[in-house]
Amino acid sequence: MLTYPSLCLALAFAGTGVAQNIPLTSLFPANKPAVATAPVHLFESGYAFGRWKAPIEDVRFESEVEWTHALEQAKIKRWHYTSVNTADYLVAFTIVSLPYAAPVFVYIVDKHTAEKWEFATNVPLSAGVHFAASSVDSASCTSYASLWRDLSFCFDERAWHMTLDGIHVTSDRTKNKLPLSFDLSMTATDHEPLILSFPLANDPLRPAYVHKGAGYRVHGALTLGEKRIDFSDALGAVDWTKSIALHHTEWNWVSSSFKTDDGKAVGINLSARVYDVDGASQENALWVDGKLCLLGGVSFAVPAHPVTDTWTIRSKNATALDAVDLEFTPVGARQEQVNVLNVVRSAFVQPYGRFTGHITCTMESGETHRIRLRDTFGVVEDHQALW
Repeated sequence: MLTYPSLCLALAFAGTGVAQNIPLTSLFPANKPAVATAPVHLFESGYAFGRWKAPIEDVRFESEVEWTHALEQAKIKRWHYTSVNTADYLVAFTIVSLPYAAPVFVYIVDKHTAEKWEFATNVPLSAGVHFAASSVDSASCTSYASLWRDLSFCFDERAWHMTLDGIHVTSDRTKNKLPLSFDLSMTATDHEPLILSFPLANDPLRPAYVHKGAGYRVHGALTLGEKRIDFSDALGAVDWTKSIALHHTEWNWVSSSFKTDDGKAVGINLSARVYDVDGASQENALWVDGKLCLLGGVSFAVPAHPVTDTWTIRSKNATALDAVDLEFTPVGARQEQVNVLNVVRSAFVQPYGRFTGHITCTMESGETHRIRLRDTFGVVEDHQALW
């Protein structure tokens, strides 16, 4: 039976193109260092493409700047994902805004038992979902609100403030439900983001604007049922994306935030098959105490059973100064399968679990960091979509 949300999905078919590795061209300064100062506007007479260590203030697309292209706004897709790692828990939450629906999910994982408590919904026509004008817009918030539920991300020049209220999460073990709420702050000062503006499929009119970061300091508290959890020493990650995504999109992804034995705050972001130039993703990065270090291309070996079997992520061209060699062992996963008349499809799996291995990364200053991972908690992702 074709439900109303499914009908909305089917009617919203927009955009063409096939995911591919684009060649090195003048459209994108591939594999160059991230520039310290970003332009003020993403679009003027054309799009600014590149990598920066500071957000772009005005990330309006052409269709939002020039009224003659206003109908193109129907192709814009946005999402704001945040994860928080503590010694005992992983918390992840996302608001996605598509032209026809808004997937929203929140989950918390007990690292000791691997029990997951989750809430997920898919809001037709994105009703009740509002997106901030940019990842760092202090005049508006990204939020999902219904009569009794509320999830919001608000930026105030120094930090993202994230609140949740009125949501019940379900245990994947017992199917019991518990109320979940939180009030968290993720500090953005003294932390270099990776800002990427990328021409999808080598098309100068099909941009993706991405704000990535990991290893941010997080403070606040979360309440699950009657249990209060203080986040006094937590680290978090952010993925804020706005794009005219290809109709056929696929990617693999790694995200983790953790502390080394000597107390350094480390964040990892790795991907493949979406922002690639000559097979190397332009958003691969390591953060050490807030300092950005860019990495080269990596390959994902995704097992046939991605929720239970080991993944490997390795550099395509490792050197003494730039190398990734990781194994990931899942302990559980969030996953979703959608198929609407073979017009809109999504096969999504986000296992959470533990990384073992090492990463070597050399900063622009010449300082080389060798980071060893031992049972380090984080997530991987495999996503294939027609949307």
